[in-house]
Amino acid sequence: MLGKYLSGGVGDSMIRSIVYFIEFSYRTIFFRPVSSFPICLSSFGIFLIITGVIFFGMSSSQVMAQTETVPEITNGMVLIPAGKFTMGCSKFGPEHGFQEHEVYVSDFLIDRYEVTNEQYEKIVVEHSERRSPFSKCENCPVSKVSWYEAADYCYLIGKSLPTEAQWEKAAGAANGCEFPWGDEFDPTKDQARGGLKLRDNTSSVGSYPPNKYGLYDMAGNMWEWVADWFSIHNIPPEVLYNPKGLSRGTMKVRRGGAWSDSVNAMRTGWRDRSHPFSRGLNDIGFRCAVNLISK
Repeated sequence: MLGKYLSGGVGDSMIRSIVYFIEFSYRTIFFRPVSSFPICLSSFGIFLIITGVIFFGMSSSQVMAQTETVPEITNGMVLIPAGKFTMGCSKFGPEHGFQEHEVYVSDFLIDRYEVTNEQYEKIVVEHSERRSPFSKCENCPVSKVSWYEAADYCYLIGKSLPTEAQWEKAAGAANGCEFPWGDEFDPTKDQARGGLKLRDNTSSVGSYPPNKYGLYDMAGNMWEWVADWFSIHNIPPEVLYNPKGLSRGTMKVRRGGAWSDSVNAMRTGWRDRSHPFSRGLNDIGFRCAVNLISK
């Protein structure tokens, strides 16, 4: 009866067994002749006790399992404190920039590094057969991943893609028109990997200095998918709180520039877009975030 609706996994096997036990007990207790009613009452009491013990044990083990997995999820992540910042850069025009506006973002965690080939392939094994030839080392940022695949990966490990506002705040620049380190890019100072040719390849994640929050490669190396749909629209004058963009669209936003793109694309307010099903792009990767619940 109930058991047929449950499938998959060791945990599900345990749940199926419990469901079968409850169903069997129910039939045994309630589908008996009236003459055996006193026996049924005793059986019902035993049934309630056993069921309570089973479910109490399950709840306790689930709480313990969840508690044990939280530190593992947040390993390698950085806390970005809540606060208001100026988002966007009008001089990039509507195609590549917002008009400057004030945004408030709550506390959140974000990956210190872009997701690597090695990390991604622990979840999506078949990706090893189609690694980008321009970003092929174990510790190189993963690419040739669609927006949907990036979002799925983050979801499967208990995270999500950052919103566009979260990403720009985490980039840590003084304003959207600048790089994370300031207004000038000097290729002789190893500030970031950008303004190069496709054949020059990516670098391993963390090869360049971190920004003020301790995040690596927020400018250059690999474009990063974010959660928002791309749109060109007027920004209201009031402060926006934790904006998430439109609920639907055609293209998804990517941020941060790439080794093979223009230097300007590494400025924190520069935005571009690609189709969310695009899977063959060599220069788009991602990192994940965790939204924190305010107490």
